[in-house]
Amino acid sequence: MFSEKAVLYGFGGIVSVVFLRHSELFIELAGFFALFAATFYWFRWYARESAKDKLLRSGIKDIDHMNGFEFEQYLGAMFERAGYKIEYTPVSGDYGADLLLRRGRQYVAVQAKCYRNTVGVVSVQQVIGAKGHYQTNEAWVITNNKFTKNACNLAKSNNVKLFDRGDLLNLMLDNRSVKQSKKPRPV
Repeated sequence: MFSEKAVLYGFGGIVSVVFLRHSELFIELAGFFALFAATFYWFRWYARESAKDKLLRSGIKDIDHMNGFEFEQYLGAMFERAGYKIEYTPVSGDYGADLLLRRGRQYVAVQAKCYRNTVGVVSVQQVIGAKGHYQTNEAWVITNNKFTKNACNLAKSNNVKLFDRGDLLNLMLDNRSVKQSKKPRPV
């Protein structure tokens, strides 16, 4: 009876007439959806930033109660605030790095250890492997505790930077001063 082309042209004509007669409604709906999407994404961004700020307000006692994942997230937020681009490695199969930090030409493999006991030589060995695998120019191990003598010796001979509890506290203080310096000054 009617060819497919005729049906399509007829349908296209009907849609065009409906759109022209109700274009204001379509424009209002499009504006509503755009406003809704912008509001949704703003709230999502705000929730993530609020969570980061809350995490960064953590003190050393809070850190002592974190699990490994939370500690990695804390360090990532802290280094991001300090101007590094952060890449989190997979939870398993990470080749010895929990975070990869990049700022300018500096590229760092970070092994994060939130331990109740001292950190041993294995953590240093892991980050040495990560440095080679990810082809970074630096390797760091950061802990909320201290390092064994063997870990310190291996780190020194392989140019791995170790951050113990005292160094972590200094990083936290530096991070807080970075946050305060970004606040607008009163005129």
